[in-house]
Amino acid sequence: MTDARHGDIILYSYLWARQHERGEESGRKARPTCVMLILAGRDGRPKPLLFPITSQSPAAGARAVQIPETEARRAKLYTPAWVIVDEFNTDDLATSWAIEDPKPLGQFSRKFMSRIAAEAAAAIRAGSVRGVPRR
Repeated sequence: MTDARHGDIILYSYLWARQHERGEESGRKARPTCVMLILAGRDGRPKPLLFPITSQSPAAGARAVQIPETEARRAKLYTPAWVIVDEFNTDDLATSWAIEDPKPLGQFSRKFMSRIAAEAAAAIRAGSVRGVPRR
């Protein structure tokens, strides 16, 4: 998958930070995952941050953004659903074996992605975000 776009929702075998900390190397199931492209590194190439989407209410203290009905329809998701923003995976989407289907399920709007980015930035500033490198 070399043409992932900011806001795409993909089926991805997401590895939760708690699983990674126990030594697990692959996610247990494919789940809808939000692709956020950021510019990072000296090469100036976009780097994907992959935020998990869940239908379970987030745990107390977790940072998450509830997905509005209109965004859920646009992304072909059921509600209620949340984007978890206090953890993410990083991966090379062009060569990743964790992508279940190269075709995105749908896409979030720019406006909603701005909200997700703001919440993720707040989690990063608070030091409460955990990144899991997949490569």
